[in-house]
Amino acid sequence: MPFFTRKNKKPLGIYIHVPFCRSKCQYCDFYSVTGKDDALMERYMRAICTHIEETAPQAPGYLVDTIYFGGGTPSFFGADGMAQILSVIRKSFDVAKTAEITFEANPDSVSDRLLRRLRSEGFNRVSLGIQCDDDAVLEQLGR
Repeated sequence: MPFFTRKNKKPLGIYIHVPFCRSKCQYCDFYSVTGKDDALMERYMRAICTHIEETAPQAPGYLVDTIYFGGGTPSFFGADGMAQILSVIRKSFDVAKTAEITFEANPDSVSDRLLRRLRSEGFNRVSLGIQCDDDAVLEQLGR
């Protein structure tokens, strides 16, 4: 196996799919589970962490420069689960200090507390899902 220094590592992006949503949007084709099931969310978080730990040894020549939590609605999943997954990624992979770490959010599942917590954990970008600011149109979309 070749010896890699941080300087010559290949860039790697990691995508974490968080399939939990408050409700299913009519236009969404992504896999998602609706409702708040804390036991299911905990099992999912543990499974993702185990998978990360199992696969990380296959990427010794890579430097993680982006981490993206998409979904579903990661903000609905909550800060604790995302922080735990991010911690395992950092322990398992070589993550650049300047890595872009993003999570998707919907306005109905964001709070100052959530944003502050995720910022303190190292998240530095949010992708906010705002389809429309007209309540009638949002209702037609199932939002």
